[in-house]
Amino acid sequence: MSLISPNETLQIAGILTGLAAFGFWVETTAIGRKASGVLIILCLGVLLSNIQIIPHSADAYGVVGSMLVPLAIPMLLFRADLKQVFAEVGPMLKAFIASALVIAVSIIVLTLAFDFGEYESKVAGTLAGSYIGGSLNFVATAQAVQLDDPNHYVAALTADTIGAVLFLILLMVMPALAFVRRLMPSRYYSEAGANLGAEAGHQETTAAKPFDIAGLAAAMATSFIICALADLISAKLGQESYSILIITILALLVANFMKPLVKRFNSEFEVGTFFMYMFFVTIGAGADIATIAGVALPYVVLICLAVAMFFVLILVVGRVLRLDLAELMVAANACILGPATAAALAAGQGWKDLVTPGMLTGILGYSVGTFIGVAVTKLLG
Repeated sequence: MSLISPNETLQIAGILTGLAAFGFWVETTAIGRKASGVLIILCLGVLLSNIQIIPHSADAYGVVGSMLVPLAIPMLLFRADLKQVFAEVGPMLKAFIASALVIAVSIIVLTLAFDFGEYESKVAGTLAGSYIGGSLNFVATAQAVQLDDPNHYVAALTADTIGAVLFLILLMVMPALAFVRRLMPSRYYSEAGANLGAEAGHQETTAAKPFDIAGLAAAMATSFIICALADLISAKLGQESYSILIITILALLVANFMKPLVKRFNSEFEVGTFFMYMFFVTIGAGADIATIAGVALPYVVLICLAVAMFFVLILVVGRVLRLDLAELMVAANACILGPATAAALAAGQGWKDLVTPGMLTGILGYSVGTFIGVAVTKLLG
């Protein structure tokens, strides 16, 4: 049992908000600008849950994922100009396709090279579907390939979570490595590794208009309305799992066709980013290192090797395709973890013009992830 039990919601909320606030503060320091607040709070989430200060799962985490993340998405998109988005989606799409191919190839090669047990083809396909789309693709692919053994299903889900944490840690380390910046120069990073986007964002925030509670309230109310409409529409269509797609579409419609309303909004991007920081803490907290033992171990080894192989290959592919490092980071995040974390990464790094392209490429992953996962199972089976 953890020191803070899963049903102590207020205490857990205090930890989540406290770490999210710490993430903002640490980015004002030299260490935070290099390592990123996202990486630091993610690691703190892993640490606190595995030394049993906070639980690995709790209703509060579910509230963050099911309510605050959908609420944050419109708030991060209200400033999205589609003309600018179309200019950015092209390079992002190329980086996304490269990421999807590399992770699929990594999983296939490792499964062919090593023996991960009788369920290896089903688990490999399920993990491939998840790491090209998201959690909904994990569920859909597992059903499609009939990964119906409870122990192996939970083991695969455990591996999926641990691999995601490893991926985020390695992803955030990339810009700190000089040879990576030389391989893939970025307009968002200086030669010394400083995050130009974060610095520009800090200057912009400093010079921003004064805080207006009415403007923030209007933004949050609009975001709630968008989320409610998306739930209704997805339920009517019988496609509840694609609610995030509808939220994105509605938010972009508001951003581009209701500009007089959007101009009244205030501080919505910053609050949306804060919600996303809380989400990163819950991701870290969900990684239960103790569950690596037993049936989950082979699958943890598979996905961790695949993630490591992914980063080696993506450096080569990124160099050949001349990809921008920051764009690759957001696209890879959209591919491996889905649109929500891609938006959180872009927002947290101050790359506002990459938030919407990251969301759109992540949604593309939702669309194709299950099909690719099933194909991987068929190929390996």
